[in-house]
Amino acid sequence: MYEAFYPELFLSLAVLVLVIYGVYQPTLKTAIIILLVTGLMALPNEQFLFWEDKTLDLTNGLLTINSWISITKLIIIVGSISILLMLKDTKISGQASFDSPVLILIVTLGSVLLVSSINWLSVYLAIELQTLSLFVLTALKRDSAYGAEAGLKYFVLGALSSGLFLFGCALLYGLTGETSVHAGGQICALTSNGEVGKILITISLLFKLSAAPFHMWAPDVYEGAPTTTTALLAIVPKVSVFAILVQIGPVVNVLLASAILSMIYGAIGALNQTKIKRLLAYSGIGHMGFVLFGVTIGSFESIQASLIYMIIYVIMSICSFSIILTLGLSKNLIVEFSGLSRRHPIMAVTLAFTFLSTAGIPPLAGFFSKWLVLLCGISSQYYLTSIIAVLCSVIAGVYYVRIVKIIYFQAESSLLIWKDVLTGDKRGEFRRSILIGLSLYIILFIMISPNLLLQIAHDATMGLY
Repeated sequence: MYEAFYPELFLSLAVLVLVIYGVYQPTLKTAIIILLVTGLMALPNEQFLFWEDKTLDLTNGLLTINSWISITKLIIIVGSISILLMLKDTKISGQASFDSPVLILIVTLGSVLLVSSINWLSVYLAIELQTLSLFVLTALKRDSAYGAEAGLKYFVLGALSSGLFLFGCALLYGLTGETSVHAGGQICALTSNGEVGKILITISLLFKLSAAPFHMWAPDVYEGAPTTTTALLAIVPKVSVFAILVQIGPVVNVLLASAILSMIYGAIGALNQTKIKRLLAYSGIGHMGFVLFGVTIGSFESIQASLIYMIIYVIMSICSFSIILTLGLSKNLIVEFSGLSRRHPIMAVTLAFTFLSTAGIPPLAGFFSKWLVLLCGISSQYYLTSIIAVLCSVIAGVYYVRIVKIIYFQAESSLLIWKDVLTGDKRGEFRRSILIGLSLYIILFIMISPNLLLQIAHDATMGLY
């Protein structure tokens, strides 16, 4: 049974070694190899896949393992490998970003520990390990005013979120006398202090998910941070927080209100955006609304649908950010996509399919994930919320289709043409091309054969029961 915690141990030791190694040598390729080995070690094993109680003594009740934890770990590791593949392989001399791979590994370690945690102490420490590294990565562009603003805003609001989490944990500990996540669940539900504690913890986790009305940091941080950090923020922390949110059994009314507000804010907030990263920030808020809607319903099928939605969201985000990085947009403006169909026809088709999938156009993968969540909502008699979700999807489809229109039907401005002439046409790197190709394949063909994805989500959800 000790094999269950080898990935965490290996990744922890590798990070410590890489901190020293990174002083002398570039760390990107080494970090990718480390995550690949960690992913192989984290593959589900039938010996411990559905065991829970027998593993608690190995870590004094801090960590556990089951199929839900094992599969969400793999999603986190795949997402982190994708972020590393998006990075440029730069040398140390004159570069400020050589430490990014190590910080991304620390974020991955915090996320992996977070999904395995069953004690409020280990949950808090894992969240802070993840968040402190993200603070540094967000403010990595030292000469950028937007980067400094993004880092400061994320730091201040993140500290507030951590304070709410600790206050909620203190209330639960004062009531039960234990720090275990599952201790006194029924007692907490029957007392006001326990209810307030669970609400504060839920609000803190919703902040990490950038769910409305706790989303105020997301657009500014997404815009000010480097694009690879934005991709990291959009993928890895959200998967880990979603996984722990499902396990702790949050307050349903708070989740439902946040889900509805997130879908509305995400749809309306992006309509007048001119920058692609701000648009993707509001898009992420809307997607988290759908994920939270599935968690709110609380049935086996709805949690399975939420996990499928999260997996497809991660794939679409990887494809979107890989293309944005490959194109090398100078100001990250949406208008810079104009004329893309003539300059890069294959890239234009890929980006168009990705955004149409994100909008939920059938038969692409985004439609499949939204359909599953809405099906669970209708079958559980959440009729009004399902209608709101459909309306918000229609509104959100407007700005995704607008980008496709700009790619194919808007003439390129003379200023952008001269920029391309002066800077030269940059070819996409091989690693990013592999990412774009694989993610597009999944987006296009998941509707034809979704059995593997459904089986993975089913096996994962079985670990919660």
